[in-house]
Amino acid sequence: MKHLTLFLILIIALTACGAQAAQPTPLNAKGTTIATESHLLDQRRGKLVEGDLAPDFSFTLPDGTTRRLSDFRGTPVLLNFWATWCQPCIEEMPTLQQAYTTADGKLVVLAINRNELPDAIASFVPKVGGLTFPLITNSAGDIGDGYGITSLPESYFINRDGTIAARHIGALNATTLQERLGTIK
Repeated sequence: MKHLTLFLILIIALTACGAQAAQPTPLNAKGTTIATESHLLDQRRGKLVEGDLAPDFSFTLPDGTTRRLSDFRGTPVLLNFWATWCQPCIEEMPTLQQAYTTADGKLVVLAINRNELPDAIASFVPKVGGLTFPLITNSAGDIGDGYGITSLPESYFINRDGTIAARHIGALNATTLQERLGTIK
């Protein structure tokens, strides 16, 4: 009884102090990392084409670390725009995970959710399971707007220098994904 009372006091004290459970390590976590805050940083207008500098954006990881797309210069990046209600998006997630796992740190995959709240993304994760690249909440939709997203899923392949190598509209299968990754410089 004494131990139970001490345990309850500890829980109440931690809750009162705003303590939170430990969060997964960003980008290399065994579990899925959901970034709940993100913002477009470049306010360009006009259609993006191959060779353009990819619009920069920021996202905040559960541990409080803020990252920017530009932080990943030197490594190829796959930006995938998706939604929880999009069946082709759900179907392509394992393909994206396989590419990310196979690349073993030589490819960054960032999955940017289009206009949904963190709760919707959190309930989505068990449906696809085993995702180790960040899922980025962008409930305002400003990142997708900056990239001219017109349908889902839609992906951008970003060169090591931060320029756009290719854009793909629709779900990626393993063959198409490998072909597109081959365009990255």
